[in-house]
Amino acid sequence: MSVYNKVGALATRAVGEFPSSNDLRLQNLVESQLEITKTKNCLNALSAKFALYRPSPLPLT
Repeated sequence: MSVYNKVGALATRAVGEFPSSNDLRLQNLVESQLEITKTKNCLNALSAKFALYRPSPLPLT
């Protein structure tokens, strides 16, 4: 390992850029919740859009 790589690795560890497993779990949870929220918002928007569009019922013959 070169001196540059050693210094970079030490600096990286010093500023906490190597997340712990708990940090990764929390990050994954937050990202999952964000995706769920985006999906719910999209579904709500689609529901609202189609609630406004109500085709007239077909006449009974």
